[in-house]
Amino acid sequence: MAKWCCFLFIIISSQSVAKLNIVTEHFPPAQYLDENNQLVGDIADKVRRVLDASALDYAISVNGWSTAFNMALRDPQTCIFSMTRSISRENKFVWIAKLAELDAYLYALNSKNIAITSLEQAKQYRIAVLKDNYSHHYLLSQGFEEGKNLMLMSSFDNIFQIVQNRKNSIDMVVLPEQRAQYEQAKGDMADKLLPVLRLDLEQPGLYFACNKQLDNPTKTRLSSAFSTYQ
Repeated sequence: MAKWCCFLFIIISSQSVAKLNIVTEHFPPAQYLDENNQLVGDIADKVRRVLDASALDYAISVNGWSTAFNMALRDPQTCIFSMTRSISRENKFVWIAKLAELDAYLYALNSKNIAITSLEQAKQYRIAVLKDNYSHHYLLSQGFEEGKNLMLMSSFDNIFQIVQNRKNSIDMVVLPEQRAQYEQAKGDMADKLLPVLRLDLEQPGLYFACNKQLDNPTKTRLSSAFSTYQ
């Protein structure tokens, strides 16, 4: 009996100290890879500070958004940041801590001379949006259609690349205000983006979230660390 108890204790202990996989995307100025390929940014710094304080064994990787999202959705030992807390995602993840607020707009290319006052008017245009982003699912719920007026992009970087190199294939893009301002402040945009319509929904905040199957001790340590050190 004692041997079985010891064996069970070893199994439980090994599970409780399993390395935590933290996934994110290139999303300046919140988190991004600098010229030395190091993850920096105000939210990245905050998350790293909290994780270090938690004393958990972890590794952070930067991926395309859709890849990061699906890793967190499928792998019990994976957490993700910075993710918007939308209604469609509410029951799919454990929401550990709020990291920041977020506003998203429809931006039109300056050369297109677009002026709209409603989403219904926007349906006549070709709009690039991040795949699996909350804006993507919100626009679907409002009657937009993939392949018709929605073009799905795998990352925000791809959205800016299409603005730079294939601007004739799109009319508008959906972007967080913070990201649009960051890119335009760099001064290398070939075509200025103009905010034409704020998405008319309660803008969800950016969160640190984890797979629903993450073990309870790790959830508790993460919640405590974010409450104390954020």
